[in-house]
Amino acid sequence: MSAELDYPAWPPGLTDQTPLPFMYWRVMHVVDGRRSIEKLSTTLGLKEPQLRQALTEVRNWLGRAAVREQPLTGELEKALRQALVSVVGPMGELMIDDALDDLPEQTTLSALVSSLNTQLSEPHSQALARILRSRGIA
Repeated sequence: MSAELDYPAWPPGLTDQTPLPFMYWRVMHVVDGRRSIEKLSTTLGLKEPQLRQALTEVRNWLGRAAVREQPLTGELEKALRQALVSVVGPMGELMIDDALDDLPEQTTLSALVSSLNTQLSEPHSQALARILRSRGIA
């Protein structure tokens, strides 16, 4: 196994200000690149496969965060339109058009999704998030 896997460090892009769920911060708080997986597992009271899974999920989380903060492209907009239409029906097209009218021309995916979430009920918002996550978008 590589040293990166045996002595994990914070992945690129992770900072103290990165919004991560508590369960991930609980793990990352002790990750320093000097302690082995075995030592970290013992410290956290996790089995090694659980720890490795948490580290993988942190990297995945960061990847999704990077996608959310990138400028809205035609491809991302199309994927978002498809996802929203699958949640709320044809009205989703109008919702996106209205939201885009209110946002700066060079906007991000996260700004558009945030704007849409103000118009969606909680169940619809959660359904949209699930679809976007399943597509690796959010």
